[in-house]
Amino acid sequence: MAYLSQYSIVTYELKLGHWRAAFVRRALTGSAVRGDTVHSCVTRDDYASEAEAQFAAEKIIRKL
Repeated sequence: MAYLSQYSIVTYELKLGHWRAAFVRRALTGSAVRGDTVHSCVTRDDYASEAEAQFAAEKIIRKL
């Protein structure tokens, strides 16, 4: 389980009413995934509000 304090979350609106969130680990070292380096992740679904997108990102981080 990862701690939310270790991550920075940025929410953004793709188009009116379609929100997503990107998150990156604060100590940006990158994670190796199949030989590639992952620097950040983005929620794959659109959400109706900024708060919902933020919550979705927090949920993903907690599962890491």
